[in-house]
Amino acid sequence: MKSMKHKLNRGLAAAALLLCGTGLSYAQTADLTINTFDASADGTGNEWGTGTQLWDGSNGNPPGALLVTAGFSNSSDTPCTTYICLNGNPWYVGTAINFSQYKSIEFDIKWDTTSDISVSQFNDVSTIPLTATNSSGQTILNSVLNAGSIGGLEVDLCGGSGGQMAPTIITTNIPATAANGWVHMSIPINAAMSGLDGCSGIVFHKWLSQYSNQIANDFQGRFWIDNVMLQGTAGPPPPPTVTPLTKANQGLNLFASTEGNAFYDRQSVRVVGNTGKSWVGHATAGNPVTYSFTIKNFPQDPATYGCEAYLFLNPNPNFNDNAPDWNETNCVVAFIQQGATNAVMHFQYKVNEGNNNQMYSSGGNYTNVPGSWDGVTANYLETGDLGSVSTAGSAVGTWTLKFTSDTNVTLIAPDNTTSSFIIPPYNAPYFAETTGFNVYLGMQANNSATINKAVVYSSFTISGTATPFSANFMTNTILDTNAWDSSVSTGPRGVLIVPASAAYWASWSLPSAGYSLQAGGSLNNLSTWTSPSMYSLIGMQGINAQLVDSSELPAGNAGFFNLIQRTFTQLQILLPGETNAPGTATGKVGTPLPQSTSGFTVVTVNAVDASYHIINGVIDQIELSTTDSQAFLPSAMSMVNGTAVFSDSNGVLFQSTGSQTITATDISNSGIAPVTSSPVTVGP
Repeated sequence: MKSMKHKLNRGLAAAALLLCGTGLSYAQTADLTINTFDASADGTGNEWGTGTQLWDGSNGNPPGALLVTAGFSNSSDTPCTTYICLNGNPWYVGTAINFSQYKSIEFDIKWDTTSDISVSQFNDVSTIPLTATNSSGQTILNSVLNAGSIGGLEVDLCGGSGGQMAPTIITTNIPATAANGWVHMSIPINAAMSGLDGCSGIVFHKWLSQYSNQIANDFQGRFWIDNVMLQGTAGPPPPPTVTPLTKANQGLNLFASTEGNAFYDRQSVRVVGNTGKSWVGHATAGNPVTYSFTIKNFPQDPATYGCEAYLFLNPNPNFNDNAPDWNETNCVVAFIQQGATNAVMHFQYKVNEGNNNQMYSSGGNYTNVPGSWDGVTANYLETGDLGSVSTAGSAVGTWTLKFTSDTNVTLIAPDNTTSSFIIPPYNAPYFAETTGFNVYLGMQANNSATINKAVVYSSFTISGTATPFSANFMTNTILDTNAWDSSVSTGPRGVLIVPASAAYWASWSLPSAGYSLQAGGSLNNLSTWTSPSMYSLIGMQGINAQLVDSSELPAGNAGFFNLIQRTFTQLQILLPGETNAPGTATGKVGTPLPQSTSGFTVVTVNAVDASYHIINGVIDQIELSTTDSQAFLPSAMSMVNGTAVFSDSNGVLFQSTGSQTITATDISNSGIAPVTSSPVTVGP
């Protein structure tokens, strides 16, 4: 047992954590073959975009390989999104993989020299000459193509907690020698990354930035992939290390929690009701339109003007983008940054500018000053930073954008300092709402000091518009999904409401498969310790983090926290109306709610220990059966962090009324006995 001790004393607000291990089962991990493509391209496909995949029996060693075609077109910024999974895909995790238990991703690659571009041009598309042609002899470019900040080929994981494409393992060039024949590539896996476990496979992504109208005629780059495998480890990973508890901040927390290039990842929530939210056509001196938000906590940042809190206003969106300031044609950006002695809000905008952003070029300035357009010159770009307001001290407090007409804007700082300016009249109409008006509230790290820290908001209001909006995050216990959409975040798990009852954050390093948190008031009687489980585990950059509620703190003046690796011994089934309750006789509380033959029944299956604590890291496949012989049953599903949730169209659809039960079977581990649910009443 290894331990780190810090005492938790309620009066001193200190903390105590112990690192304990019981039943440690780490051992050498054998190599795992994902696909050799000797016979087929099973488990492969295209996530989205214009790319294709095809099994090629004439290439490879031995013969058989996957031919990947990256299709460059004005219709997509992702010419290649090829996934290679083990018995599944990014949407259905057939056989899950704990990538943290492997040293590297291994594969062979070969460039198809009959492609329209060379391997070096694929790696850096800006080097493709304007005279280049495709296989039909057509000129392929109108102007220089730009991949933005991502060149080469990106290798991601897919499925599991990260969804379709997370986390990013590496961005690398295809070796130039791949144009001469097969090249073996070995991509190291950093076991300290979050989101590695429970994934279904890997994804090869090729990204573009300024693709729109840059491409004259479609063209292709092609390469073969073969012998995809994972190299096992020679020994067990070290146990996780823990850090002292940190105090939780009540409100809407937006953490810079993503892996990879997290500096510029947008962590946002979007107002779901996106009609009647524009100021254009509504704001007057007598009826001002305001967008107002209160920052409750801002990360301490040694860099000058690093982390930013932001508001995006995006009229008539093409999509619910993660980065509307970059991807959408028209967007207002109001962002706050904190310096050594003051905090500043900047107001920027772009108009009629799709799929790229001159607003962020040359230090955030265009060539021309605001209002200087002659009314004739086409594609005339003006300054992105139209105005700003500052306040002494920190960014904490209420910030407001106030419009008294389509063009008149006033910025108001927390100390009521104001700054007014005018949007050029010929640009204001771009922000009129016709098909919707997306409003985003969020944060962007911009530097390493902000990673795993949060901007915290306490409230947000829109007033004076056709459909006003108001949110008080201090009264919520969870994010209201009827009002807010967090899927626009790069890492939605790092966007959450911290309620008033939450006391501390506990965190520990990765990998930590199988470890969970315990709490107790005395080191002399570990049998009385309990497991905080009111809040879900959140994977951040290099750590797992878990909220601890006030009700879960040990009684008395002192408390200790124990990080323990539990042993998976049994399954648990929860039906709607039931909740996991570790340490109780049945391991759950509540009674199953009546179900209907007209809708799917949600079934939750947990991997638990002898006292019904959920075991983090279990990825076994679970299969369901039922006493209703006519029921429609879902396909088997892999657990993610010890839980499989069969929901929506992947739930159980009963066909017979009366009392029914559901049985879950672990088809990955014959040593785990099947378990049967509580009886549930099924009606018509």
